[in-house]
Amino acid sequence: MLKDLKNRFDFFIRNKTKFSRKNFVEKNEKLLFHNYLENLYTYDILGQCLNKHPSDTAKILDIGSKNWFYAKGEYHFFKSFVQNPCLDGVEIDAFRLYSNLYSRYETAKFYTKNLKNTNYIAGDLLSINDTYDYIIWFLPFVTIEPLKYWGLPEKYFMPEKLLYHAFSLLKNGGQMLIVNQGEKEAAVQKQLFEKLNIKYTEKGIVKSRFLEYKNDRYAFVINK
Repeated sequence: MLKDLKNRFDFFIRNKTKFSRKNFVEKNEKLLFHNYLENLYTYDILGQCLNKHPSDTAKILDIGSKNWFYAKGEYHFFKSFVQNPCLDGVEIDAFRLYSNLYSRYETAKFYTKNLKNTNYIAGDLLSINDTYDYIIWFLPFVTIEPLKYWGLPEKYFMPEKLLYHAFSLLKNGGQMLIVNQGEKEAAVQKQLFEKLNIKYTEKGIVKSRFLEYKNDRYAFVINK
């Protein structure tokens, strides 16, 4: 109860003020190299899970983009078979501050710089009504504890409603990739699919030679 009150207060303040230092530039070479590996990881996982359908244009949505440090990996993956990809990233907690007093929003500007037709949306997934050829969703909150740990109010814990809405945004013939952290969350994800009668392909544990995370990651692909 107290944790949720604190999260609600903090969330309200940061979204009301939208305070941040401006013009973020990452200068730490170790972090830049790690980020490079994370983007290669993203490119690799997308390649393992999604089918490439060459086209002139395609609309892509990334859900829960945080500071979108992996945007280049996504962009260049789709650019490898789509002439003009249009990439949207949505983050409900875009104005969360880091210890350097830059927000996720300002940091995302750095990571998406020079990526044509790339748009970072500071807002709620439920407010999006466009439709997409591809939807990418890394580590959705399917259990409540991670959501509380990351400082979101409990009222935003609505995995079934969010999944249903995300699926409604997927065009006929489109693909959605969802990646969960750990076996427990993957099991909950499957229950959500089955409850909403969403057909899916289970890819199992996905790994990349570029980067290894502490907890196994499980991938699911939805073809509409």
